[in-house]
Amino acid sequence: MLQPRVSLAFELVAVAAWIALVAWAMTGGSQAGHGHHHVSATHAVHGGAGFGDLAMWALMSVAMMLPAAVPALAHVGTNSLRWRRQRAMATFAAVYLAVWIGYGVLLLGAAPLWARARLPGDAALACALALAAAWQLTVHKRRALRDCHRSSPLPPTGWRAVAGAGRFGLRQGGACLRSCWALMLVMAVASGRSGMLGWMAVLTGIVMTERLARKPRRPVQLAAAALAAAAVALALPAPAWRWY
Repeated sequence: MLQPRVSLAFELVAVAAWIALVAWAMTGGSQAGHGHHHVSATHAVHGGAGFGDLAMWALMSVAMMLPAAVPALAHVGTNSLRWRRQRAMATFAAVYLAVWIGYGVLLLGAAPLWARARLPGDAALACALALAAAWQLTVHKRRALRDCHRSSPLPPTGWRAVAGAGRFGLRQGGACLRSCWALMLVMAVASGRSGMLGWMAVLTGIVMTERLARKPRRPVQLAAAALAAAAVALALPAPAWRWY
């Protein structure tokens, strides 16, 4: 417990991303969500998602998905030479986050589709939650989550070391994307709402519990039940306890 954490700098980056998002919400950045349309879809109706939407997605990716990569970052740090440790970890993190930012580009590109659909009320979010609940119970989810726990040998020096860290970041990012794409789709639909931070906290909790649990099957099943219950609740007509 007294040993310094090799991944501490990246954990602080994730904390800083959370602070930035909270500050954005407290200064009125989420006011655009009071009409129950998420930011990217709203912008898409008026001519496409912009750089601001992509920047917000990148910030959410750092806040939500970088903590899930801490075990892999620690693996890179402890298996790299001390003088190039931070460089190897930065290479891994850059490639890992690039996978999620690429997914965000795809979602932003598809935003006009669900914006033009004009689904009533919270139908879009309910559908995304139902899809995420169903994905949680598939064999593909279990395989992807298992791949998230696999490590990789890292060459010690030279361009082979850089390529090894990047390859490991791509492998981890791909496995994490296969595992959590549906959860982040929920986040994309919920973004811009007045309760966006609440959705972020819940989804980040699910991702972290699945990633860090020694036996993730039970947390995955509980998350599926919670997501399904949320989808049903949103499908009901205007419940009085709706908090967002």
